[in-house]
Amino acid sequence: MSPREAARQDEAADLPDVRRARAWNTWIGIALLVLAAVCLLVWFPRDIGSGFVARSISGRIMPADAFFPTILVSLMVPLALLLILTAQRRGPRAAGGEPVGRITAANAVFLLQCAVLIGASLAVMTVVGPLLVRLHNALAGTPISGYRAVSATFPYDVSGFFLGGTLMAVCFIALARRTLRWRDVAVAAASVAGMILIFDLLLGNILLPPNGDL
Repeated sequence: MSPREAARQDEAADLPDVRRARAWNTWIGIALLVLAAVCLLVWFPRDIGSGFVARSISGRIMPADAFFPTILVSLMVPLALLLILTAQRRGPRAAGGEPVGRITAANAVFLLQCAVLIGASLAVMTVVGPLLVRLHNALAGTPISGYRAVSATFPYDVSGFFLGGTLMAVCFIALARRTLRWRDVAVAAASVAGMILIFDLLLGNILLPPNGDL
């Protein structure tokens, strides 16, 4: 049997799994689109009275209660479309040669790795601020009573989010690409810094994690 014939037989054996995977991806994508439409057009307008943005007593425009839910649900739309479009691609294997349509132990290991990375990053995000306060108290002559006292003061308020968020982004880049370059670290750090610029500086009434839990 020639290599080409063997490859064709492998593809024919994979076809049932591929069709099942395409069906799952297509219907999941459609369900996400329906959910997004219900949230954006029905649920949020009727249930959240303050709307997308609001104006404070001083006249400053600030995010209202529907601001972040609307952004989150809106991001689901391109992801759902991408899921539907990729489900229509022909071929039983992904671009890297990985079979599709089969759930294996490697999938469970990948999910476990994601959970561990998220947990570790959130732990770093939580402890960096208090550790920075302890370092300040050990080196400076004016001690700080605790992290809560400076949780709205730069750089304490953004230190945990920056390091924890950068760590999370770097870990997922390394997990997805199975390699890591300094450019990846720079992109991750710049992305988190951009989020800090938007949510902490431009939207001054937003508390970055973990400051909202204090």
